[in-house]
Amino acid sequence: MRLALGLSAVLAVAAAGCTPPAPPDVRIEAAEARMIEILDAAQSATDAERLTEIAWYDAENLYKVIDGMAPEFVDAGFVLLVHAEWREKESEGPGYVELDLYDMGSPQGSALVFDEPEAASALLLPGGVKAYAGDAMIEFRTDRYYVKLTARRDPAGQQTLLRNLASAVAEAAALPATPSP
Repeated sequence: MRLALGLSAVLAVAAAGCTPPAPPDVRIEAAEARMIEILDAAQSATDAERLTEIAWYDAENLYKVIDGMAPEFVDAGFVLLVHAEWREKESEGPGYVELDLYDMGSPQGSALVFDEPEAASALLLPGGVKAYAGDAMIEFRTDRYYVKLTARRDPAGQQTLLRNLASAVAEAAALPATPSP
């Protein structure tokens, strides 16, 4: 009986012209591959290098990064977060930039967690992306991604890197994904 009900559900979805959502692990793998493409493109477009290995967060451990806000992000469609720390190549100072790239599952999801700033206070990035820029951070959304960059230890000395990384990520996220073989 269960098999018949399951088969009926699959046939109903197919008849409606819809495809069932991908299993969670396939969705995560696709998000991860695309996010690595974006980070690699950003690195190629800037004079930056990663200081640390990238760290991944999913719905189960997102609270470790954004403790009180994790449920809001998950409810908005959160898929995956990649965190990386960057500095200018051959820099010997203590300053670096944290880059948090959130895949929110859809443009609607990224809109739910980030309101675009008013034009008068916005920093304009490639592709017409409006970003909010503070003294030590830049945050924006583009397509399904919410991006937050934060300068650490030497915010004044990291302004160029902060803006260059923001521009490179905005531009890379706007490019179509590389087709998988």
